[in-house]
Amino acid sequence: MINKSEFRNSGKRSNPVNPWSKIKSIKVLFYTDTPNYGGAEKQMALLAKHLKPLGCKVSLACGAYSVLRGRADELANAYDYLYVMPTIHKHDPRHYLALKKLLKTGQFDLIHIHLWNPGSCRYAFWAAEKVGIPIVTTEHDPFELTGLKGLIKRRCLQKTKQIIAISMDNFRHLSEYGEDVKNRLNLINNGIELNRFLDNLDKASLPVQNGDLVITCIAELHERKGIKYLIDAFRKLQVEMPSLHLMLVGKGPNEERLKTDYKDVTNLHFLGWREDVPQILRASDVFVLPSLREAFGLVLLEAMASGVAVIATDNGGTKDIIEDGKTGYLVPPANSDRIADAIRTILRNPDQKRDMVKAALERVQTRFSADEMARKTFAVYQKVCSS
Repeated sequence: MINKSEFRNSGKRSNPVNPWSKIKSIKVLFYTDTPNYGGAEKQMALLAKHLKPLGCKVSLACGAYSVLRGRADELANAYDYLYVMPTIHKHDPRHYLALKKLLKTGQFDLIHIHLWNPGSCRYAFWAAEKVGIPIVTTEHDPFELTGLKGLIKRRCLQKTKQIIAISMDNFRHLSEYGEDVKNRLNLINNGIELNRFLDNLDKASLPVQNGDLVITCIAELHERKGIKYLIDAFRKLQVEMPSLHLMLVGKGPNEERLKTDYKDVTNLHFLGWREDVPQILRASDVFVLPSLREAFGLVLLEAMASGVAVIATDNGGTKDIIEDGKTGYLVPPANSDRIADAIRTILRNPDQKRDMVKAALERVQTRFSADEMARKTFAVYQKVCSS
């Protein structure tokens, strides 16, 4: 049974008329089985918001997880309706039963499944196939699966009408599943709302003084984010730049270990999760994303839109975002020396930094807006519905 009472219906608002297409409204059900609210889930909400003016009615089906319940107002503002399923984890078979019942109502033209890892959401594929509703997927982080998981993945891909990859690296990886899959692949980069980072902002409350140099990293404190290599680079640079500070924004399983291992490092600040990310970015001199593996790197776009010079490790989707040496720097993963070199270069060459920041902002404005992401996704929906 589907429990709709936990979230309010936000479907009473009127939507602007799509000025460039006379196609009938497309009714889409977004689905994810994630218990988290991270980058992929924020992108889903942003996409839903920007699809509405194009002629889409977008609803969300998700589990009754406490993290999502805590975002009730935010989610209700993004979606026309929220369906909360009585599931307690991603392996709960009630995902299948609740989705099948919902899809049988005939309210939707297609289901858009958002895979936060390549093995997630498998019940949705089976439910949609059983009912006969077309499937569109977005692969947010399609790393390699082997054995039984790999076999299930292939079968799920066979059920999918159109597949969206968020980076060229993801596109190449999914292409390895064969020509049939490649023919259904679409490259659609993630996007951001630029005004959120360009508008006048209040100052963030930070433990720094006027004149201090600020390096910022916004990421989950997880082993795969490579935070220790950034801290090692920061510690080396402190000898040359005593006024240098490092802000780590985020929480995660490695937090206590990092605090213990680097308790002797001065000017190292663990800020936890913050709601004032745009303000923190505007107060930063350099932004670094030192991930060992990065599906896309949306926070890089946010930093670039905020006028901050960016550095990232050369893997995954970061290559779609940063033109090395022009809009930022790409460095090898797990290499604190190269991270330190890139930070030093930016801070010691203000003219070069200014040109890099300007080029980065132009790149975000022309290629990575939320409106552009929505237009390309809507074109995929049109393709599915017309067939």
